[in-house]
Amino acid sequence: MMTHYFMIDSVEGASLLSEEELDEYLFDLRPLDYPCLAMIGTSINQPLLNEVTFIYREQIALWAEKMGVN
Repeated sequence: MMTHYFMIDSVEGASLLSEEELDEYLFDLRPLDYPCLAMIGTSINQPLLNEVTFIYREQIALWAEKMGVN
């Protein structure tokens, strides 16, 4: 996660986040339901930050219905 999400390579010594802070951060970002698709994209309000967005089964079913896919 540190390399791919925070774009931090080879952190030496003390980490930017403690293990507890990282666990808490990941817990807060968890999806509300499974299965789902996760997407990391640019934040609308803060363009330099990334945010995680989840797309759930109901949304995909709605899109499929609108496209005429059964």
